[in-house]
Amino acid sequence: MEYQHKTSGVPENPDVFSAALANVIRLDGDKETIIGQAWKAAPNLLVTCGHVVETFASSTKSLQIKFPASGNRYAVREVRLHPSFGRQPDQLVTFDAGILLVDLAGPERESPALPITYSKELRNFQPLSAIRYPVHLGQYSSTPAPLAQLGRMLGELRRNDNYHILHDLALASGDSGSPIFDDTSVVAMHCGDTASLPGLNLPTTSIRLALWVDALKELGVEENLKLVRPKTAKLGASPLLAFILSAVIAFLIAGGLLAKPMFDSWTVAPPPIMPVTVSFNKPRTEYFDGEPLIIQFRTRSDCFVHLFEIDGSKVTLVYPMAGNQVVAKPGETVTIKTIGDRPIGVNKVPSKFLWVVLLNSRDQLLEDSDRKQGKQGNENIGLLNISTDELMDRIDRIAKEDPQRILHVVMDGPVATKPAPAPEAKSSADSSQQDQVQ
Repeated sequence: MEYQHKTSGVPENPDVFSAALANVIRLDGDKETIIGQAWKAAPNLLVTCGHVVETFASSTKSLQIKFPASGNRYAVREVRLHPSFGRQPDQLVTFDAGILLVDLAGPERESPALPITYSKELRNFQPLSAIRYPVHLGQYSSTPAPLAQLGRMLGELRRNDNYHILHDLALASGDSGSPIFDDTSVVAMHCGDTASLPGLNLPTTSIRLALWVDALKELGVEENLKLVRPKTAKLGASPLLAFILSAVIAFLIAGGLLAKPMFDSWTVAPPPIMPVTVSFNKPRTEYFDGEPLIIQFRTRSDCFVHLFEIDGSKVTLVYPMAGNQVVAKPGETVTIKTIGDRPIGVNKVPSKFLWVVLLNSRDQLLEDSDRKQGKQGNENIGLLNISTDELMDRIDRIAKEDPQRILHVVMDGPVATKPAPAPEAKSSADSSQQDQVQ
């Protein structure tokens, strides 16, 4: 998605954050429910609302994270709630934040964290936006994009409370944990509506609650986007309040620095499946129509790589050859030039490539009955008897059983932007010489 006109309160291109946005999923047997949103704030560290994951603080067995942009799932190693997390008599959840330790791989490991800036000034009625994957978008899309919704900052929840703020972004159940942006960075996190809190006397769901991003300091989350600091205090506070606030922030920064070694120690163990590097023989847009495509991939761990081409409901197995199960060794480069004995050509419409990486050979994606009996040289070689939806259901089943066993991502192949070169004309001298040779 390209933005020709900048909208105040929305970052320049929300799509760049897609790989860092996740759904929080609760598993109950075969049933799964999206219970909130999460977002990447540091390597292997996600942020969400404390009330979303409160019940999983002692055991994360039935908790998973799913990234809609790729469909990849991850187990959660640990849940940690904000030190001041609590429930008041009026049902208000204070400091409603938590962090999730997740061993990321694939595109999620490589993606940048969402931009965070601390001590940013927030003004009443300034434009804000929430960027997330709503529950109603469904379970699978080949090219999903996050939704950006516009709203406003409405002020502090209570006087002299710099952390709990009100907004009017149109968010619903399942959106708790969504990051809220100003023009450049995350400034707050959505925590829910206010109509269910009788002590607030706000009987409407058009006014909602958020937590100022600075509350994450006490969880050891560091800012990653440096900006010039405004001289005024947040929300135009008095000099005395500004002094108190600066003292509190200094204390939280110290707490964050003390906590940092603990989070660094979490990232020592690598995930079972490391990212796979994919490359083509030319830049994506430098091919002429019909030019042969050469694909190379290299792994960083022992795994089983499958490459499919999907066209609507049709699925073609590109690698490995039908009936094979090939283990990829770390650092080994694999080259793919053909499907059977047919070269892979580049067309004006890019192919959709589905990469699936499995940890175990016992996880069979395909059965013998899935493969059509095509002859070598036949254009249908590699075409499978299963649909795209059926293949995705099998991938999803493995991911539900153990998200550490599988990674998958859909990517666009190269596209032909240049006409095929005309055949070279032979000169009369060349023709004469050729006649003599014959």
